[in-house]
Amino acid sequence: MPLSSAALEPLLRLSTVPGIGPGRLAQLLRRFGSAERVMAASEAEVGELPGFGAELVRRVSEASGTRARERTAQAMERLEKVGAVALTPDDRAYPDAFRTLADAPFLLFASGDLALLGRPAVGIVGTREPTPYGRETAGRLAGDLARAGYAVVSGMAKGIDASAHAGALAAGGDTVGVLGHGIDRVYPRENARLFEAMRERGLLLTELPPGEEPRAGNFPRRNRLISALSEGVLVVEMAAKSGAQHTVTYALEQGKEVFAVPGPIGSAVSAGTNQLLKEGARLVTSAADVLEELRGVGRAAPVGSRPAPQLPPDLEADLGPEPVEPDGLSAEEAKTWAVLGREPLHVDEVAAAAGLAPSGVLAALLGLELRDVVESLPGKRFRRR
Repeated sequence: MPLSSAALEPLLRLSTVPGIGPGRLAQLLRRFGSAERVMAASEAEVGELPGFGAELVRRVSEASGTRARERTAQAMERLEKVGAVALTPDDRAYPDAFRTLADAPFLLFASGDLALLGRPAVGIVGTREPTPYGRETAGRLAGDLARAGYAVVSGMAKGIDASAHAGALAAGGDTVGVLGHGIDRVYPRENARLFEAMRERGLLLTELPPGEEPRAGNFPRRNRLISALSEGVLVVEMAAKSGAQHTVTYALEQGKEVFAVPGPIGSAVSAGTNQLLKEGARLVTSAADVLEELRGVGRAAPVGSRPAPQLPPDLEADLGPEPVEPDGLSAEEAKTWAVLGREPLHVDEVAAAAGLAPSGVLAALLGLELRDVVESLPGKRFRRR
């Protein structure tokens, strides 16, 4: 069971001390056994720990003070506002994959479906600035893997991460976003709708306390958690120097499979993935390649063929030819695309015309928005770009 407010409060008091990140929090708890005992320890005892200088020791000693209690109250409010819970290794929902890490997080914050932490998963990572090919490929592969029973794990960044999460959601599958900031933060802002969908139908997870900003140093560490949750890591478009390389390095250290999607030889955003293939990563052109390696099954769940979309007569307009349906759409995305036109429609109208549940239409619209083929307008109205 997630921590109660009473059990979480002293842990939050420590985790929100400036300078006490996940690593130092775990170090303190290993040494003293509980947050209460940490705060009851003398400054001399805390100062014996490696890396705890005089200033940090002073801050730890003030964790029972008024300012610390105020910070903690604010953190608890943030957790409640986004419907998040806290987990420790004593909780059954705590991922078994994290228990074997040398630097396993002691405290996790989660918002969404905790059951997803026990599902088989594949990590999908890549550049924040993908080409249309990379964006479409990540979404399609994520959807196919989700339909085959795998949760898709990524980092909620723009680009390949966002496309992977959206692809899994659009397929009606499971997806977990591992954050490099507090559970209450939305970063980047353009992924606000994706964050909302993940809280409703997926899971957001972080080892960082509420209120923690998206600092550059947080993201390489969070990548070890993406890899740990995954049976294998699939890279779609990675430049020669990329943050996604950290995830690959962790995957290799953890004994996980590494997969890569080939790209054009002249493409800078595929230089890193093509190099991975030279170094022995498994080449992937479909979800079947991943499934063969992970479980010996040479097929993904069938996507099926779709007829050309037919717009309702009342949406036809003499404005020139309609845009061509993008490649690689899921069944729900294709139905939603077929209904949309140049004139804005409310989401309820789209759902009714497409014959889909509102939740399915919202996921499909999110996927189409992330492909830049649909735009949202005020009042929950949508139209093709």
